[in-house]
Amino acid sequence: MKRRTFERWIIGATLLSSAGLPLVCSAEAPTGIMGKSEWLFYRHELSDSTDMAAIDASIDLIQRFNRVLAANGINMAVAMVPLKMRIYSEYLPDDIKVNDYMKGNYERMSKALQAAQVNVIDINTAFLNSPKRVSASPLYYRLDTHWAPAGAMLAAETIKTALDANPSLKKVLDSLPEEKFELSNLRRQNSKSRDLTEQLPPNSPILAFEQVVSIKVSRTQPAKQDLLGNAPATGLTLMGSSYSSGWTTFPDALRFTLQRDLLSVSVGADQGSWVGLESYLRDDAFQTQPPKLMIWEMPERDMRAPPDHKYREARYISNNSEWLMRVSALAQSRCKASSVAAKLAPVGLAAKPVNMKGAELATGATTDSDFVEIGFDKPIEKLDYLSARATNAGSKTLMLEASGPGATTRRFTVTVPGDDAAHALKSPLPSSGGGFTKVRIYPGKSNGFALQGLQVCRQPEDLLR
Repeated sequence: MKRRTFERWIIGATLLSSAGLPLVCSAEAPTGIMGKSEWLFYRHELSDSTDMAAIDASIDLIQRFNRVLAANGINMAVAMVPLKMRIYSEYLPDDIKVNDYMKGNYERMSKALQAAQVNVIDINTAFLNSPKRVSASPLYYRLDTHWAPAGAMLAAETIKTALDANPSLKKVLDSLPEEKFELSNLRRQNSKSRDLTEQLPPNSPILAFEQVVSIKVSRTQPAKQDLLGNAPATGLTLMGSSYSSGWTTFPDALRFTLQRDLLSVSVGADQGSWVGLESYLRDDAFQTQPPKLMIWEMPERDMRAPPDHKYREARYISNNSEWLMRVSALAQSRCKASSVAAKLAPVGLAAKPVNMKGAELATGATTDSDFVEIGFDKPIEKLDYLSARATNAGSKTLMLEASGPGATTRRFTVTVPGDDAAHALKSPLPSSGGGFTKVRIYPGKSNGFALQGLQVCRQPEDLLR
């Protein structure tokens, strides 16, 4: 299988904050702020101590997820992108200041994560202390929320230094296949990165393009491939926001500083860091070739918007504990058998003998009303999850309807590739009352549906403690 680099950054993501905050209404202050010397800033970077509860929820989820990864042989390092307002506070307008909370919040979050045994890379200090901060090539675009090529390279260098200084992470990095990359600086040119100009008040002055020196990273030798043209697993994943999109040059900067190839996963602000991470874990890129090291890049401002953040698009809002249960299930490298047993019921698609081969099911085309019913010999518990291999050709969603005596029926939607191959299906079925005793899977309109390897697995017992 060819390794995929999937970058889901949306060009229109400037309409939403990376924290999933709402579109600005006419009665609210514009999201774009005009600073001094034509420096633009993002209003949603402003924060205060009222955000601490939400941030602490994010910290708790990250440390629990980190523990899950470690138990499954995966190392993680968190790299938060610091606030542009803090790095370039001297360009803020006189009526907007970086308050004491904003000044110290990056350090507070880093210390809290480190105390929970999470590897944290301090990009904030590197940016504040770098002479490049006040150079002709600043670390952030003047007219955009994102880091400029100089900032992307400094962030990559900071990550390299941090990995080398951490004996366990250095050991993992050294075990990954080395590849040679070279760096070249291109000529100074106008940048089209100017998302904040679209967020300014009406009748704001038209600002000229800013100039930046772009960088180019290239291999010194062709990429390694097997006889079928497949690239080998790199063992290294950059899981990030739009700051990790290819156009920012950050993924290539990391390839150069680490002299390693990597899988770059970039998910835009419309989904946010939590949904983005879950999407990656569900993908074959993780399920078939999990990394040895994952660098999770997250904008600092995302930390105050955990999965249950109410201003996110409704379809991307999730209960925090349920998000943790889903990503934990997806990260499990093996099934720890539950005491609950699952069996296909002889109804729906499984009622037709032609569709059955032992405990496995394979059908032709399906409709919206077709379903497969799975029964449990006793109520499924919160730490249990359904595990199988599913094929749903032509349809990209599965709808799971779970029910049982004393439990309110719930529907869970699972995104699937929609091709004719079998893919991992791992789904907790949490209820607000008694546990569910059955679940129906609706494949929708498809060209064929198959289910194999059905079992109920158990999450780590300390996951929610």
